[in-house]
Order: sequence, then C-alpha cells, then structure tokens
Amino acid sequence: MELYVFDRDLNFQGILENYFSFRWLRKYSKCGEFELHCGLSAETINLLRKGNVIWKKDDLEGACIEHRSLKQDVEGRETLVVQGKFLTGYLGRRIIWGIENLNTTSENAIRGLINKNAITPSNTDRKIDLMVLGGTKGYTGNIDKQVSYANLLETVEEIALTNELGIRTLLDMENKQMLFDIYKGVDRTASNGINPPAIFSQEFENILEQEYTDSLNNYRNTVLVAGEGEGSDREFIALENGQGLDRYEMFVDARDLQSKDENDNVIPISEYRKLLEDRGRSKLSEHKEIETFDSKVNLNSNLVYKEDFDLGDIVTCISKQWGITIDTRITEIEEVYEESGKQINVVFGNNMPTLIDVMKREVR
Repeated sequence: MELYVFDRDLNFQGILENYFSFRWLRKYSKCGEFELHCGLSAETINLLRKGNVIWKKDDLEGACIEHRSLKQDVEGRETLVVQGKFLTGYLGRRIIWGIENLNTTSENAIRGLINKNAITPSNTDRKIDLMVLGGTKGYTGNIDKQVSYANLLETVEEIALTNELGIRTLLDMENKQMLFDIYKGVDRTASNGINPPAIFSQEFENILEQEYTDSLNNYRNTVLVAGEGEGSDREFIALENGQGLDRYEMFVDARDLQSKDENDNVIPISEYRKLLEDRGRSKLSEHKEIETFDSKVNLNSNLVYKEDFDLGDIVTCISKQWGITIDTRITEIEEVYEESGKQINVVFGNNMPTLIDVMKREVR
C-alpha cells in the first residue's frame, strides 16, 4: 500500500512505498487516527514532517502528522514512528467561542458550530484554511443543547455519538479542499429487506477471530441533572428508567448551563429544562450497556470490505457455538499493513470506554 504525502496546503510532496507497519484506525462518530513505523533516513525525516498530510488511494480521508519519535531496537535498527489524527482532528484546535443555544437538528447543530468556529468565524485568524462543509443530508432528530467554551471536536463527537451520526473529512485533491461530511451507515442486517445483508459468523468463515463482550460495568439508565441555583432554588430534572436492581442511577452537575443567552436575555424555564434534559440524555449515551463483537475479518471471504460492508453499517453478527445473534453497527475498523500482509479488525457495537474517555467526561 503506497502512502501519498502532501503538505498542509495539499501540495504533493512524495510517496512512501516501504515501511514496517501502518495502522489506520477509522471511527464512525469520532475522529480516526493512524500510526506508521518506517526506516529512519534523511528522506523519511524530510517527507514525514509534522503537519504534513498522509493519504492512501483506497480511502476518502486523509490524516495529519502530529507526532514523531525515533526508536532503536536491540539489534540497532533505527525506526521512525509517526502518529496523528484524521483531518477531522483539526477541529480539536478550536473551542466554541461563546455561549451557543442549539435548538435544531443534530446535523444542523454540528454544521453551525463548525461554520461559526472554523470556516467563517468573525475572527479570521480562527479560520481553518481549505475546510468547507459538505451538503446537508436532511437527517432528522432535534436537540436542545447549550454549549460554551468547550472543545469543538469533542462537542461535535458528542452530538454525533448521541445521535448515531458518522463524521468524516473528505479530501478533494482536485480543488484542494477538505470537505466535512456527516453521514449514516447502511442497514445491512439479515432482516432489513432492502439492502444485501452482511452476516458475520465463524460458521460462514468470514471471521477469523472474535471476542464477545456483554458488560454493565459502565451502564446507567437514570440520571438526575442539577442546573443553576443553590439549595432549594436549584433547578433539577430527572430522566428515569428501571426499578429495583434494574435501575442504575447517576448524577450530573450541569451548573455550567446558563438561563441567559449570550445577549443576556433570560431563557424561558421550559426551554432551560430542555437543555438540562439534553445534557442528561447525552450523559446517558456515554453509559450504555456494552455489547460488542471485536473481530478479525477474513479478507478472502464472501464479504468484500467497502463493497459489502463498511464503517457505520448496521450488520448481523452470529455465533452458533455461543448462541448469540445481534444486529449492531460497525463503529470502528482498523486496517493494519505489515510486511506479512493486510489485516482488518472490526468493532461491532459500542466499545468499552478508555481511560482517556473517562477523564474527558470528568472534566466536562
């Protein structure tokens, strides 16, 4: 797999043909990432500069080099290790500059935040050159949300994750543009009745390895949200589900949600409560019951990657031996290129939160 390298203005710099390993991790509602290990030389040091963009012909997205390190193994072999995020990661360099009260569709909310803070900001120094918005898709699903001074990428990811939307930044080499796109995967479940189904099972020989996880460790279904005020004057709302041992409660301090807009106008109490409800739903979406099939896909099987299934698609996973059948979304796809060949690792369903995910929740 040849890797094409461009500078930050998408001017071609060269091609990297030889490397030890290349990991390309695609994510549905979050920004993807990559890691590259190659030989250390004057050529690779010059080509793989921080800020340069990596792209491969079989993909729609590119990635920005953010980190480089040099390593030497016990045999004295020197290796250049390069890491970075997909181009959607540029949004992580911006915050939401002010207080935004969002009462619209999730799609329009994401587009509006990006447009105001990265594409046509009032302060032109905040503009991300070459980034443009793709066309609207008309996805339904409204939100009532207030955000202020938060990281733009994390906010976009949160809205996308809560509403099961995919986000990506497409490379348009001809026009030298980075096109931010919101999309939804295709329903390829066994019972969808419209699209050709994608059924993954070791019995069908399209799965080489699989690991099933069914966990309540992170699960919550009831939330008490506290807004502005002190003591008995504080505004509370509760979203409740379950009884007895089937009820899993959590508390969310939403004191940051303000009852006034950026022009100091008072928000009606009914609208303010909707903001609290949205915060509660958003937090509950971070604490879903975990059910995943982490699988290594057989590339020489009846299902062809990017033709019969792709990131974001909803598919059917079956294990007759374990007695399990689930319809679930493909949330991550890891492509691994090594000297021994190519490998595809797929996450079906919501994966366990990482330590970094948990830490981000605590500081929000």
